[in-house]
Amino acid sequence: MNQNIIGPLIINLDGTSLSNNEKNLIKEKLIGGIILFSHNFVSCNQLKELILNIKDVKDNVLVSIDHEGGRVQRLLDGFTHLPSLESISNIDDINEKLSASYDAGFIGASELSAMNIDINYSPVIDINHNKENNLLKDRTFGDNPDMIIQLAESYIKGSLDGGILPVLKHFPGHGRVNTDSHIENCVSKIDLDTLYRTDILPFKELHNRFSKYNLPIMTNHITYPNIDDYITTYSREWLSNLSASIFNKLPLFISDDIEMFSAVSKNDEDISCEDRLLLALKAGCRLVIATTMQNPKIIDDKLSYKYFKEKYLTKNIIEHYEKIHDKMLEITLPKSNN
Repeated sequence: MNQNIIGPLIINLDGTSLSNNEKNLIKEKLIGGIILFSHNFVSCNQLKELILNIKDVKDNVLVSIDHEGGRVQRLLDGFTHLPSLESISNIDDINEKLSASYDAGFIGASELSAMNIDINYSPVIDINHNKENNLLKDRTFGDNPDMIIQLAESYIKGSLDGGILPVLKHFPGHGRVNTDSHIENCVSKIDLDTLYRTDILPFKELHNRFSKYNLPIMTNHITYPNIDDYITTYSREWLSNLSASIFNKLPLFISDDIEMFSAVSKNDEDISCEDRLLLALKAGCRLVIATTMQNPKIIDDKLSYKYFKEKYLTKNIIEHYEKIHDKMLEITLPKSNN
């Protein structure tokens, strides 16, 4: 078994320091990453120490975060307050737009890289077809695919130059719905041909332009009944079959949080944690995010480690991981140009 290939599960921590229970959990072969949230942060020095302790336990574990700018930025005190992607797209002069987008990517990445963070779940390259969509409001580069591609390309270059691997999200586009997958099911009856001509374009073009890095792509939890009965995250049709023809190289897919409402329920029936993770892996996700952020009491009681151990580190999942391990994609991280 190749020890350089990390496990598929990305989880959260309960506090600002690493408990012994969390250390033992990170040692488990299934754990490949940690996603940080604002409750894990007090100061830059504290954060550096936390990440150092994480990597002391497992040096190749990926530390990741949502640091888009605007209203989605987990780290504020001591960090540059980055503009929202929408505010960048609203700049009139095209050259100033492109420069601002590169700067946002570079500054954000440089500051994250200085903390020893590896991955940023940004940029959002969804086409915002619906201005009433509260989930995407001000988080996207707008509704013009060509402009989204141009601005996102500058942002990605800045991120890579700053030493952070950016993640394109939320494939194949979250802009066709007016619902929030965190709290409700999301369904889009759009047809595949229309998606090919619109929403998929930024993902296809940007992933192909940066094929050297095989940029990770985050999957959404939307069901497209004209294409498949499963949400994208659980859809082999989307992540294996269609993606093989959309992209020059099959992307490294990362799921959105499979503890979100739209990933938990199908046809009004709950899907077990074990089945969710297996569905995502079998569909084609390389990394799968599962957090306790939907249940703050678990975090307050410092019991996330127990939840993950009981719900996700099951015999069936471990056996499946061991079976597919040597075929899994490796993750290549950029080096900072600072």
